[in-house]
Amino acid sequence: MIPDSDIHAVIHLSSTAVYTVVGYFDVHHKKIQIMGLGLAKTDAFFGGQIVNREHLLSAIHKSLREAIDMAGVQVSYVGLSFASPAMMGENGIQDKIITGQNPTGDTLGRKINHDDVRDILNDAKVGLAQKGHKDVQLCQQRFWLDDDQSGKDVVGMLAHKLTVGYHLISVPSMFYAQIKDLMVSNNLEVHPMFFDGITSSEYALSSDEKQRGVCFIDIGAALTKVCLYQEGMLLYTRCLPVGGQLVDMDIASTLGLTLLEAESLKKHHGSANASKQSKSDFITLKKRHHDSELTVHLYKLASIIEARYLALLHEIFDELTAKGLDQFMDMGVVLAGGGADMRDLPSLIERQFGVGVRQMDINPKVAVHTELLSDDDIGLLKTHLSDPKLHSIIGALMYYQSEQYARDERGQFGDLDRVGFFGRVGQKCQSWFDKLRQLL
Repeated sequence: MIPDSDIHAVIHLSSTAVYTVVGYFDVHHKKIQIMGLGLAKTDAFFGGQIVNREHLLSAIHKSLREAIDMAGVQVSYVGLSFASPAMMGENGIQDKIITGQNPTGDTLGRKINHDDVRDILNDAKVGLAQKGHKDVQLCQQRFWLDDDQSGKDVVGMLAHKLTVGYHLISVPSMFYAQIKDLMVSNNLEVHPMFFDGITSSEYALSSDEKQRGVCFIDIGAALTKVCLYQEGMLLYTRCLPVGGQLVDMDIASTLGLTLLEAESLKKHHGSANASKQSKSDFITLKKRHHDSELTVHLYKLASIIEARYLALLHEIFDELTAKGLDQFMDMGVVLAGGGADMRDLPSLIERQFGVGVRQMDINPKVAVHTELLSDDDIGLLKTHLSDPKLHSIIGALMYYQSEQYARDERGQFGDLDRVGFFGRVGQKCQSWFDKLRQLL
């Protein structure tokens, strides 16, 4: 029997659907076991904005009900994963003087405890209110003791001053309140909230990639999420209001097609790298709602697609370069999302930016918990898990039970009761600290 405290539910809001997954971490097999999954198609949260509150409420309820009915459990609190261009990600450093006294009354340092870490991280959030923002997620990076380099865990160590580097993600306070209200209206308490880019990274990236330096780019229907890691630490996040649907709109407006025709043409004949497309190739396209045909020059089609992807990629890489973060990409780029499933996109990135690229693979650390499930539900879950489109929601459950999340929660809320996290990630890199102090 699995203890209820080990079972978690996570809801993911995307531009095309609401997903809910219920599962737990199997310590023995080192895998996430999926017990239930719910899916409600909707565009009520399109582009990271609440477009239709009532429709979104209904989709959340339907998705959650499907998942918990399949899993045979009840939940009153959930994790929530989402992304929005309104999100702001920033690196920071915060200090705290550690005081104690000896019998003569002299001020001394002392052993650091969880309260010290919690206080310093909470202090990091204080300035958000003045900006009209509320924190969604805070990820610890590194600690310094008395200005000397340290590691990722300093509780119990002696120091006069504690310094922490962190990455803080926030949204406007009113937007945060609206998201919370959606959950409350479904009789749910939300904890924690996650940035979709981080949870997707948990599914898509290996620990070696995060250690050596990698840029994760997740291109969805209406949004693109970006995360940069080095030495196992999150250094950069961004959510851009650009996705695969903009490519469809460019094709439709240029060639005089409907969005459905443009999307079909892109999927079956498109290329993101015009240099890979012969200039002598044409196809005849039968239009859906007219008794007419259209001759399409495939090189022109590839040029339209390439232009939109290059505009997006330049916005990403130009900012990384401006921030001095392009030096932390030894493992190149990992692509995910339906919008990244575009023929010749990796070769375009390699040609234009000179970095290696790979497409996300199905994560082998995810399995179906077959106990108490019907054969139909087992078959349905296995089909879902073979679909890379579910990387965001599965990644949210994986991150919920990850080492990074455990460390961040200990820092902000004290010791956790649950155990069974993924193996520790991290090795010291002497040059890293100097680079981080310069950046922050």
